Amino acid sequence: MNDTRQALEKDVRDNLLLLYDFDKDYDVKLLKYSENVIFKITFKEAFPVVLRIHRPGYHNIEELEGEILWMDEIHRDTDVELPVVYRGRDGRFLQKITTFSGEEVYVSVISFLEGSPLGELKDDELIKGLESLGEITAKLHMQSINRDKSVVIKRFYWDINNLFGDNNDGIWGSWRDYKALTKEQYRILEKCTSVMKDKLNHYGRSNEKFGLIHADLHFYNVINNNGVNQIIDFDDSGYGFYMYDMGCALVTYSGNLTKLEGAWVRGYEKVRKLSDEDKKFIPMFVLLRRITRLAWLATHSDSDTAKTVDDEYLDVTIDMAKEWLKANTRVAVITGAAGGIGYGIAKKFLESCK
Repeated sequence: MNDTRQALEKDVRDNLLLLYDFDKDYDVKLLKYSENVIFKITFKEAFPVVLRIHRPGYHNIEELEGEILWMDEIHRDTDVELPVVYRGRDGRFLQKITTFSGEEVYVSVISFLEGSPLGELKDDELIKGLESLGEITAKLHMQSINRDKSVVIKRFYWDINNLFGDNNDGIWGSWRDYKALTKEQYRILEKCTSVMKDKLNHYGRSNEKFGLIHADLHFYNVINNNGVNQIIDFDDSGYGFYMYDMGCALVTYSGNLTKLEGAWVRGYEKVRKLSDEDKKFIPMFVLLRRITRLAWLATHSDSDTAKTVDDEYLDVTIDMAKEWLKANTRVAVITGAAGGIGYGIAKKFLESCK
């Protein structure tokens, strides 16, 4: 693994000045080895930048260009702080290099944002941070709702199939591939996702509910610099349910969720009001994100991020799934006979979730 990282760093050094009009006196440092490989480039007499090697096969060229186009629109239409994308010598945002293994990959360069990630916030600071994150998210959603739809941005869809990976078409694969799952845990999540699909189909994909989202807006993608929150990493951005971004914000939390959700909503509603239906589905979207993340962990086990996730994450997800099923199948027990389900069948289903 270390040999691979060192080889990629050499690729960056060999290609940087061929592709970009930068200061010749520079240093390269690996920042992150995950879906993409991220390097920080520091110069003697210029501001630092970040070079990203885009993971092959995750996005095609049109989708990569769509990410940059949306970032440009956000710069233009909102006051949300995010990186600036630099053009190469040929005037294009995306450049191609051939790695040490002979593979052709796309790279892009953005401004380096000074500050620190908000990933370790606790107590009152966490509440304040979630309010700020909710407000930022609402600004992104308002831009998405109101943007000129005749300007086509091509990105993938975080729709029902791609979230759960039922037909081998999940963006991150399927939660079913998470190796640590027991048969009982598998059964619980299968029931849980089945109910979720029904609810999402009923919820719908109107312009007020579904559009361009960041899709990974958690605190490690928020950089605070002297009180100003800046967002990064639009690699997973695409078309999805707006409330899915709420799930992304809270995916790693399990305690005091009602309080944390309330903080995010307070910040969000400073910009955009949520419907009663949106608020009702908040616990579902938090759990949905946790389940979807199991697919990511299964397919990215060699990444730095995946190595920090322990067994507790799965245990908490299963506990949350049980509680969510209980809360969202009681109506079937009460009204099952009238709905054609049958009281006895519905009751047994509920009891099996305990």
